[in-house]
Amino acid sequence: MDAETALMIFRVVVGTAVIAFFGAWAARRVLFLVKLNQAARPNPERSMRNAAKANLRHALVNIFGNKKLLRWSLPGIAHFWVMWAFFVAQTTLLEAAGELYIGPEFNLPLLNSISLAGVTAYDLLGFMQDSLALLSLTGIAIFAAIRFSQDPRSKGRESRFAGSNLVQGWWILGAEFMVIWTLWIAHGVRFAEGHAPTEAAFVSRLFGDAFAGMDTLTLEWVGAVNLVIHIAIVGAFLIFTLHSKHLHILTIPFQELSRDPNRDKALGKLSTELIDMEAMDEDTVLGVGQIEQFTFDRFLDFETCTECGRCQSQCPAWNTGKPLSPKMLIQDLRDHMYAKGPFLLGQIDEAEAGDVIKIPLVGDAPGEAAVIDYDVLWSCTTCGACVEECPVDIQHVDTIVDMRRYKAMMESSFPQEAGVMLRNVENAGDPWGVGQSKREEWTEKLDFDIPVLQPGSDAGGEYEYIFWTGCAGAVDDRSKKITQATAQLLHDAGVNFAILGKNETCNGDPARRLGMEYLFQMLAQQNVELLKSVGADKTKIVAWCPHCFNTLKNEYPDFDGNFEVLHHSEVLAKLIDEGRLVATSELDKKITYHDPCYLGRHNEVYSTPRKVVDAVPGLQPTEMGRCRSNGFCCGAGGARMWMEENIGKRVNMERVDEALELDPDLISTACPFCTTMLSDGIAQKVQEGTLTEGQVEVLDISEVLQRGRLLPMAAQGVKGGDAPTEPEPAGQQ
Repeated sequence: MDAETALMIFRVVVGTAVIAFFGAWAARRVLFLVKLNQAARPNPERSMRNAAKANLRHALVNIFGNKKLLRWSLPGIAHFWVMWAFFVAQTTLLEAAGELYIGPEFNLPLLNSISLAGVTAYDLLGFMQDSLALLSLTGIAIFAAIRFSQDPRSKGRESRFAGSNLVQGWWILGAEFMVIWTLWIAHGVRFAEGHAPTEAAFVSRLFGDAFAGMDTLTLEWVGAVNLVIHIAIVGAFLIFTLHSKHLHILTIPFQELSRDPNRDKALGKLSTELIDMEAMDEDTVLGVGQIEQFTFDRFLDFETCTECGRCQSQCPAWNTGKPLSPKMLIQDLRDHMYAKGPFLLGQIDEAEAGDVIKIPLVGDAPGEAAVIDYDVLWSCTTCGACVEECPVDIQHVDTIVDMRRYKAMMESSFPQEAGVMLRNVENAGDPWGVGQSKREEWTEKLDFDIPVLQPGSDAGGEYEYIFWTGCAGAVDDRSKKITQATAQLLHDAGVNFAILGKNETCNGDPARRLGMEYLFQMLAQQNVELLKSVGADKTKIVAWCPHCFNTLKNEYPDFDGNFEVLHHSEVLAKLIDEGRLVATSELDKKITYHDPCYLGRHNEVYSTPRKVVDAVPGLQPTEMGRCRSNGFCCGAGGARMWMEENIGKRVNMERVDEALELDPDLISTACPFCTTMLSDGIAQKVQEGTLTEGQVEVLDISEVLQRGRLLPMAAQGVKGGDAPTEPEPAGQQ
């Protein structure tokens, strides 16, 4: 057998054996993953064709444009380079396959026959292959530097990689480097042999220079061995990808295209599955109590997690010493899904599955053996920072609430103190248990009357707005002052509005975020019926509580409640623009604004609250480091307002400390929960002696605006409406 024949046999036989080995292994794993996703709970309401069509633009921008990744500039750019190098490198696999079976003289067909101004398509491809490979190496170096600087062994919980599979990350970087290195060797050999299809591959040409002078047979053997090694590295990398967090490169297209098409973003509303008590039987399951009760899109979420830790770095629970890490919660569910997969697919029986099928998904007490610890589940404030930051759009909040639903409705297992809130909502119509009979008491301190709409009156169309005061705004003493300030401002501007008064009841948000979905749906249906009966669909609803705003606007449409809902910041900003509200009294104070999660991240209302504050002359606005979409939670969302916080630092104190770094006179916000939590934090600082009484005030934006309007409208020369008497500042009512 001559040397040329031996070389050909080596390329074809060994190369084919390598491809067959890794190909069969990969096919087996892919089949397992496909069947595993099919074992998830069906989602019959989800039309994959409609979902893919609706999500196509978002998927293209997020996947190919790295839209969310690029928010973190340096790692985002590095990922962009590595990703596009990966895409372009697929052409080199075609070249490798051709060289394997045809010989080193193989070139991709037609590319050298397509040219423009003397530049062929192969010139462009060769330049891109080497340029992106070089950028990819730069990206790999950046990732390595980031991993060293963020090493959990030195930074502990502060590292966003805490809890990640660190070894997998290094293997990925190593494999990416080896793919590029063996690629350049292969191209360099082709240059040395005189078979290079283009001179534009400038790095490959340098490798070719290094091989200059070697005899042809040696070069061909170097090329053949390197080619087989290159294919083996790519094959091993594929197997590693299918068994690791790197799987996201294969699952993200399916995950992005199968998202709920009725949700243009993962925040705002929660997923809804209507509960029909009459249709329930002993097999009915509410929420998720076993991994297979998640729908297929959640399975794709678990498989797509990259363990980058961006969610963890922004999570208020994790940042204040709580056990909840959104990243690790998804990882734990993913690992449990993989472990239980063989049983779900009938590959092993109960005896072989052992503890995997016996362990509860969520524990009933802290420290109890479970996939997800009790304190992990109940530490979540549902602020949405995790979802906002996630580069692959994982819906952590929905996943957490799905598990809460099971614990709350199927097992009645939730923090005991939250049970008082649920009973109050169910029996009195508000979380405080004050009762609907007192919902109009806040109007008694106003010097004007507000019409109260009665069920069945269908009179909503007679008014510009229906003012939804919310439970806090109607029954909580501190929040009543904000409701009064808002009503006064609407009256001053000549706005014709009405309220529901004693007919209004809780919108259901605290119950829903706790997981008591059935109670929420009862309240939602009741409120939708009420709002329709008063003609709310013929006018606009204004709510000053972001939780009410979000629920009425985003979640009631699932119950046939399609209303135009505005936050009071949007209405006040509009009135300011129209010249119907003018502030003339200067307030020489430094102020910072805290973004409520359910107004900001969940609904992307960032500018109008600031516009209201900016309308007051003399104020010196300054932003906290974590603001707008990067804002930090007050700690009250997700029904945490009614739960004890006894692990780590209180979330509201973390936020207050951040605000106080700016040395403000006023902290403004636009949410009753945020007002309460921030006020409590300031009060604690006063108790500790860090602040003096009255040194820093927490005000709603409506109260800030009202303080800047000490002159009556007639004196301000404002058109529209009768000039009212001089309003009393909200903080003194």
